[in-house]
Amino acid sequence: MKTFTERFLQVLVTEQDETEMTDAEAAAGALDPGTDPAMLDVDDVPAGNVGAPGENPASELQKQQNAQYAEQIQGWVTEVESFIDYLNGLGPESLNSQINTAPCDTIFDEISRSETKKIGRIAQDLRSLSESLKSYLISND
Repeated sequence: MKTFTERFLQVLVTEQDETEMTDAEAAAGALDPGTDPAMLDVDDVPAGNVGAPGENPASELQKQQNAQYAEQIQGWVTEVESFIDYLNGLGPESLNSQINTAPCDTIFDEISRSETKKIGRIAQDLRSLSESLKSYLISND
């Protein structure tokens, strides 16, 4: 076994001696034929342009679109929350409050008995949607 290891190391050392080249030579060898390696040099780029924030028009456009979408989502959140207050708010103008304070033997009393829980569940689902939309807004910032 030792002889095999010695032979392997000897072959490996001789191949390394034959194939040693610089990084530039290796990079040039990996390019397609006819490609000028000088085109890939980044040393000629002015210092202020590399990685400068706000210089990329695509990222600037994406930021503008995200800001516009965030504004639209904020509008949705406002509408959903106003509907939640309309359905199950604490004030006397909410739907649930009106049907629960109605006098006995009225149509509101019948609705109160059968639909109060459903209205509460809908308001809860809408609250969950509102909070999810808010979390997307926060993650966008």
